[in-house]
Amino acid sequence: MNRPIRLALLAAMTLLLALPAYADIAKFDIDGRIYTKHLYQNDDSQGLLTLGNPFWPDKISGHNGVGSELELTIRGKVSQYVEAGARLASRFGMRWQDWWASGDLAYAQENTSGDSEGMNRAAYMQLRGSYIQVTPDMQAINYIRVGAHDFSLFNPWTIGKVRYIDRDNGRGYFIGGKLGGDEQVQWFASAIAMPKLFVGPGWSTGLGDPLLTNAFWSRDWAYAGTVKWQVNESTAVRLVGDFTQDLEVNRADPDAVGTTNANCRDSLGQAIPGCVQDHAVDMLTRYASGNATFDLNSEPTDWLRVTGLLGYSWQHIDPKLAGNGVALNQGVFPLVFKNTQDFAGTLRLSANDPFGVGLSLQAEYFNIGADWNAIFGARREADVLLTDGLVGSGGQLPTLNLANEFIDFDDLWYESCIGWNGATGVATWERDTTRLKAEYTHIEYNTNMQNRDIDKVYPNFLHSEGWTDTGLYDYANVTDRGRDPRSVYRRNQFRRTNIGAVWGKHQFPVGPGLDLEVKLKLVNDTDLRAVNGVGALNDDYEGNIAIGRGSLSMPVYDGVRVGVFSQIEQWDEKNRTGTQALGYGHDITDKQTSGVNLNVNYQGMRFSYYLEYIHKTQDREREADQLWNIWRSKAVVEAAW
Repeated sequence: MNRPIRLALLAAMTLLLALPAYADIAKFDIDGRIYTKHLYQNDDSQGLLTLGNPFWPDKISGHNGVGSELELTIRGKVSQYVEAGARLASRFGMRWQDWWASGDLAYAQENTSGDSEGMNRAAYMQLRGSYIQVTPDMQAINYIRVGAHDFSLFNPWTIGKVRYIDRDNGRGYFIGGKLGGDEQVQWFASAIAMPKLFVGPGWSTGLGDPLLTNAFWSRDWAYAGTVKWQVNESTAVRLVGDFTQDLEVNRADPDAVGTTNANCRDSLGQAIPGCVQDHAVDMLTRYASGNATFDLNSEPTDWLRVTGLLGYSWQHIDPKLAGNGVALNQGVFPLVFKNTQDFAGTLRLSANDPFGVGLSLQAEYFNIGADWNAIFGARREADVLLTDGLVGSGGQLPTLNLANEFIDFDDLWYESCIGWNGATGVATWERDTTRLKAEYTHIEYNTNMQNRDIDKVYPNFLHSEGWTDTGLYDYANVTDRGRDPRSVYRRNQFRRTNIGAVWGKHQFPVGPGLDLEVKLKLVNDTDLRAVNGVGALNDDYEGNIAIGRGSLSMPVYDGVRVGVFSQIEQWDEKNRTGTQALGYGHDITDKQTSGVNLNVNYQGMRFSYYLEYIHKTQDREREADQLWNIWRSKAVVEAAW
């Protein structure tokens, strides 16, 4: 299936690229950017990234360090129809103190030459984002791109736009055009080289899998397409679909490296029936998945907008070629370890000031299946639901493959909404310099189940209980930060959640304008856990979360803005952690965060500074209490040209 599609795309592009190109209007542009970051925290960690790679030492993560990055973007206008480009960026990780770091590791012992940290601390230039793009003057085909792309042609439920740090690392073949007399139909087709990391079982297409001695990823591809039909001026519908396939070598083939049937003879030297050496190697599918969505966007009146989506998801895993990470990694695994299929749907109504008094209303229904998973969907920097959610910063995404790493403490967090079933209502009122907003969300869970197999089938990401503290998060949970944002499955669950939040913003006529912003959020999260059997009456969880935040900011000079903020949180959690056999504890967490921020824009140079102090106490009934007194800051200086 995949080879004919890929060959067809290549043939079409080859034919079109064979058209004559003339460099009669050639143009060559280079853009540049220098970015410097300084992290500080009152601890003894050293690095340039608050949270880096959780699985192996990257020699970049840490809370104290300063480093710079150079980026060059090159674009060439070859002709009226052809352009090409690339991005060159230095490897981010070299601290200013790494004067001599060239990436060399010449000594087995401690290296005192300054070259002791390896390539992660050498500021070498890396080729990224290389592409050739053709816009032929043809009726049905007007877009061809070979090379890097951000995958924005699709959606978060299928193949998501690549997160910022990887924004142009993905590459493939892309072709598209428009059909119809008035070009009502727009279409795209693509073949994308799957990343050997993050898509597939164990976050890889075989790399590091215990069942594979020689992972083969050079022929792993994803195929995607989208068709958008502009039905009329107010209504458009779109169909998006993708298919991913992770291939591995059939080691029973006598031509394969490391074959189990060398010379087509068994261990006794007897000929194996049907075994033939033909200098070609057979492939097997280790993992395959597909997602398809149909979405509607309609504005029947000048104040009403209707958006909806229906989706289907499926996956196939070969247990002979994919190790069971649910069993082997204590439930830390981006897939349900079985063949699955499921559905998802959302429907949102948005009324923009229908009464002419500044009041706008939104309502959304969502229902995402328990076995839905967009393995190649958006991992960050997207949001598929209206609600503020539980984590309440970045948003909700329908995948277990979230990317809450390679971030700093002030970056947004994302949570999985797999299994969510409920509704959200939002009211917003605006007049002059005042804006008020209120939300209520009720969530039931399609993942509610008794005696779910979290030992071998359903991943629970090891930490599945308690309110998540993203501000003081560590992957090993040594500071008891609560539930992993990817954790959606539990052995025994009967859960429901209510979220209420209000926001307010007002500008006072003080100087050039003093902005006051406030937010109050209340969450009631209950889980009966086991509903019958021994201990069922004593394990019920109830979390009541209260969060209040206020900030003041104003411009004090042309291009200079300062602000102060404070946030108070309390998490009262009955039966937060424990077991039915040993019992549960009642934990109360108090957290106060205060700080200042400064932003300066001067003649193309941008400077920002963020400083905060965190005081957190955790009164735990069954474990020792905990205390945090943390100062931390982040400064950024950037110039682009």
